[in-house]
Amino acid sequence: MRRPLLSALWALFLGSTLGAVPALAAGNDLVINGSLTQSAFDTFVEEAGIALAYNPVAPAEPRGITGVDVGVSVTLVHIDSAAWKNVVSDTDAPSQLPVARLHAQKGLPFGLDVGLSYITVPGSDANVIGGEVRKAILEGSTVTPAVSVYAHYSRMNGVSDLDLYSWGVGVGVSKGFAIFTPYAAVDQVWINGSENSSLVALSDVSESVTRGQVGLRIALLPILNVVGQADFGPVTSYTLRLNLGF
Repeated sequence: MRRPLLSALWALFLGSTLGAVPALAAGNDLVINGSLTQSAFDTFVEEAGIALAYNPVAPAEPRGITGVDVGVSVTLVHIDSAAWKNVVSDTDAPSQLPVARLHAQKGLPFGLDVGLSYITVPGSDANVIGGEVRKAILEGSTVTPAVSVYAHYSRMNGVSDLDLYSWGVGVGVSKGFAIFTPYAAVDQVWINGSENSSLVALSDVSESVTRGQVGLRIALLPILNVVGQADFGPVTSYTLRLNLGF
């Protein structure tokens, strides 16, 4: 029963994304053209790196040795369409990039958690695989918050013209109240991007940015919860995640 439910949630989220941003779904694959400038490439790498960096969309509390979370999310990322127009095949980049993501997180002994994510961008061959390792400093209780530190890594695949990867470290805090768990996090993300096109000769880009996050998880059923999150920094984004926790 879990697999059909997760498949249904994925179809619902992806379908909603395609309906909300038809311009991107029409076939804006990531392909560099000869009009791309260094300034626009710098902006693209920073925005794409932040948008595709690993993002757990979850509170700080550890899952415990038997805990497993799987979910799907959709993020709308505000981007500079003028900078992106020469990195998409039809030069008609949207102002909001939809990012659909599959999540899986597993609790381990000693307050450790590991996570994996898979991103697909509608209308593009691009995909991103990312992962994290998280350690609870405070596991949280009825009176104290949970506090965790984490490290993450992501790499984009499927785009011959571009190499893009990111890594980061951060800290998060959360505190549950009945069915509600508000949380906040901040991380430092290092982004690296380079082009492999014969049409331009642009310098590699390396950026370091600070990303802040606030969110709220609501437990709808014993194994079903929904999470809403806002990310702030050089790029603003909003995420909705549906999640099964066991």
